[in-house]
Formats: sequence, C-alpha cells, structure tokens
Amino acid sequence: MSLKKIQEEFRGTPRPELVSAVVDNFIFGLLGAILVVFIAERVDILVLLGYMIYYFFLGRVVNRPKYVTSLGKFIVFPVPTALGAFMGYKLAYVLASYF
Repeated sequence: MSLKKIQEEFRGTPRPELVSAVVDNFIFGLLGAILVVFIAERVDILVLLGYMIYYFFLGRVVNRPKYVTSLGKFIVFPVPTALGAFMGYKLAYVLASYF
C-alpha cells in the first residue's frame, strides 16, 4: 500500500462516487452492528426489523462494483464501515432501551 498511490486515486475519483461509497459502507457497518446488539438484548421486534433493513440494504452492497484500487480497499471500505459499526453498536443500546 503506497500512500502516494492512494492520494492519486483519491484525486482521480469523482467526489459524488466517493461520497456515495463512503455513505453506503457506513450504513452497512451501522446496520450490521445494530443487529448484534438487538440480538444480545433479545428485543425481537427490533431484531426482525433490523434483519429486514439489513438484507434489503445488502442487495445494494452486493450488486455494486468491487473495489479494485488501494483507496477503495484500504480506506473507502474499511474506515466508514468500522465507524458505522461503532455508531450502530452505540445507537442500538439507546434504541433497545426505548423498546
């Protein structure tokens, strides 16, 4: 992984494409983490809703082009996905407490 190569790929990627990929990956991580907490908390209605939303969104994630650049593999996919997962983990406890 070369930092210079990632910088070049960043400059060459259209902003709307980059933003869309980052948002998709964030949501993917968020939904996955929320499910884990809902299952652990045994809030059945939230588990069902979480699974439904997650699998509807998974269709979008699976059907997109794969990341072939270093920027996509090392930055665009793992960073927003991990941040989304962490936010989902925190948010799920708040949601579970209301149900």
